[in-house]
Amino acid sequence: MSFIRNLKERVKLFLYNNKNIALRSLRFFSVVTGVFALGLMVYYYGFPHSNTEKLKLVTYFKGLFGYYIISYLIRLLYSLDLKSFIKSSWHELVLLLLLSVDALGYYFLDENILHAVFNALGSNDPESWYITFMQIYLLLLAYFEVGKINLNLGRWHINPAVLFIIIFAGIILAGAGMLMLPQMINPPDGSDWNFIDALFTSASATCVTGLMVEETANFFTFQGQLVLMFLIKIGGLNIVAFGIFMAVFSRFGIRVKQHDIIEDIVNKSNYQSAKGLFAKIFIISTLIEIVGATSLFFLLPESAEIAALSDRIFFSVFHSISAFNNAGISLYEGGLTHEAVSHCYPVLSIMGVLIFLGALGFVTIIDVISIKDLRERMVKPWKKLDIGSRVGLVSNTHLLLFGVIVFILLEWNTGLFLPEENFIEKIITSGFQIINRTAGFASVDTATLAVPVIILMLVLMFIGGSSSSTAGGIKTSTFTLLFVSVYTTIRGKKNAELYKKNIPNDLLIKAYAVLLFTLVNLFLWVFLLTLTESESLANGDIGILQLVFEEFSAFSTVGLSMGVTSGISDAGLIILTISMFTGRLGTLMLIMALSKKVKSNKYKYPDTHIMIG
Repeated sequence: MSFIRNLKERVKLFLYNNKNIALRSLRFFSVVTGVFALGLMVYYYGFPHSNTEKLKLVTYFKGLFGYYIISYLIRLLYSLDLKSFIKSSWHELVLLLLLSVDALGYYFLDENILHAVFNALGSNDPESWYITFMQIYLLLLAYFEVGKINLNLGRWHINPAVLFIIIFAGIILAGAGMLMLPQMINPPDGSDWNFIDALFTSASATCVTGLMVEETANFFTFQGQLVLMFLIKIGGLNIVAFGIFMAVFSRFGIRVKQHDIIEDIVNKSNYQSAKGLFAKIFIISTLIEIVGATSLFFLLPESAEIAALSDRIFFSVFHSISAFNNAGISLYEGGLTHEAVSHCYPVLSIMGVLIFLGALGFVTIIDVISIKDLRERMVKPWKKLDIGSRVGLVSNTHLLLFGVIVFILLEWNTGLFLPEENFIEKIITSGFQIINRTAGFASVDTATLAVPVIILMLVLMFIGGSSSSTAGGIKTSTFTLLFVSVYTTIRGKKNAELYKKNIPNDLLIKAYAVLLFTLVNLFLWVFLLTLTESESLANGDIGILQLVFEEFSAFSTVGLSMGVTSGISDAGLIILTISMFTGRLGTLMLIMALSKKVKSNKYKYPDTHIMIG
């Protein structure tokens, strides 16, 4: 017994003395393995391979799972508290247990469990589905492993806003690189697909805009469409992700001014809750997308595009993610103007609800559906929704109702509606066009709309959706503050008030700053586009209204187009790409500029007077 006890003590002492070196080495190998896994996946999907090469690559994928099992066991061995370790890493443990069950079934029962599942789902190629599932599985394991690495960025004095913008730009460039791979596209003869086109497309997906130079349905392969779907999902979460960056870097000592930035973005006074908020947002957004995909699976009408079960599943998932994230990218040729869905009112209704929820904002959705807050409001009827949530709900609803009424009045006798459409169907058609002021889907050709409706859409796109949402524009909260400020000035009141709350002057100044920033950018980009597209404007190939509409759509990350995107020059596409990027992150860059450290703000110059108007 004493020998065993001494052996245990020696083992513990050895583990204790080598813990830092072992875990540090493990972190290094985790990064290397994660990069290798990602590169292997890019190589597998991006280039053509023979069956022998594919089998070899699949073997490499399976071998990588061994590393993650060993890594988990090593970390388990070095953990001081097994219960706490398992509790904190239960998600990894579940993935590894599922992997073990699949391996045991394959090696001991001679039965591939996942193959059987995919066969039951009606897949014609269960092996491809199995490989795809395994690779997603591998990415999740790599994410959990690499996500534990704690980089001490505080000593580098990097502004989190700058770092986030660099990472976001890196995602766009990586997406463009992926879309340049030969297996991502299926170009027709004579196609001049180049890096500018790929960069524009990647930016459009990541900035959840939806402007496309090529038809998504026919030009991109399944792998290319999958890349677009992931870019949309990543791009839809970028605003909240910025709040998470700030919260994570808070442990490195960020300034009080930056705490205020977090509150502006995630609408929460306690920035330390940002990480928990992100988890809620990711889960809730994914659940909404699953519900939307399930509804679309049963409602999408039969057509040649979704004859196979696997195609119907992918179409449902893709359109649900694209709708909720307000991306406006469709797998139907011509988008939702395709005859199969343009007048399928149940599909338009589901898509419209998803778009509205996406534009409403993550924080507002959580505030509305929170069980804890609902119970509290039932017990205490005087407690209301957060003022930001109320502004989002009221402003989005009013803009929708106003837009629908004006749209119907202007287009009632223009032949836009089908003769056999009843009043409810006309309301759905109108509502779907207006609700796409943030998304870019359209069941009618935007170029056929009357000019007053085009002007209406420009205004609605300019306003955009709620803060912390997937939509662009100046945001409904900014528009509301501007409206209240103007109303206060007209009434001669000293203080701006909303819902019996006083609005600080700092908020009004920020709202005017965002308005000015947006107007200056729109003017600048339109001016530059008139230079790059001067020849097309002179020839009449593109009208000035079409060009202005394209720029408003790009900067507001909407995606509606009057059909001129594919005719714009490479220089014009670069301008629109920068415009989309600036429009998606413009407010963040403005806040970043305002958050620069000042020597002191505890002074005030004498008041003065300047004539206005």
